[in-house]
Amino acid sequence: MNEASPPPSAATPPAAATPPAATTTAAIAFRSVNIAKEVIIDGSWKEETLWVPITDQVSIRPFLFDVSGGSWSSLLRVAPGGRLACHYHTGPVYGYVVEGSWRYLEHDWVAKTGTFIFEPPGEMHTLVADPEAGMITFFVTRGALIYTDKRGRQVGYEDVFTRLAHTQKFWKKSGLDKAQLQAMIR
Repeated sequence: MNEASPPPSAATPPAAATPPAATTTAAIAFRSVNIAKEVIIDGSWKEETLWVPITDQVSIRPFLFDVSGGSWSSLLRVAPGGRLACHYHTGPVYGYVVEGSWRYLEHDWVAKTGTFIFEPPGEMHTLVADPEAGMITFFVTRGALIYTDKRGRQVGYEDVFTRLAHTQKFWKKSGLDKAQLQAMIR
């Protein structure tokens, strides 16, 4: 019985077959094509001065304003029993519950600490935080939030530009480091 030889790709080439310069040349030939630098923010999300009030019950801790892609990434904090007005999204939303829990009045599920959430565009909902613990959730929001009245008519909106403008105003009023905020904008 004859055994087949392994395919040439499975064979290990002798050490001398790969010149050391090939690795160096490949590393030099590849260059990053990104114009913007990455955003690296330390874990100081509990620093109270960095939370931007949206309403008396709702605040955000921003991390990224992607103005070229129309999205923003932030922690959303809602006080115990607080709510975010009825709205829908024009793009997808991704979330991860960091603390507490919340639900939508229009659904029967509860997002608890450790829950991942995907929201498709166009799904209307009213977020309500746990009455005792409140909630903090990390969200990546693409597109806009369209706020509606009880009949579904638009009464307001937010997008990356309105969130950024609101944050810039807060940052200036609070005397926070403008360079720190500027580093979050892409």
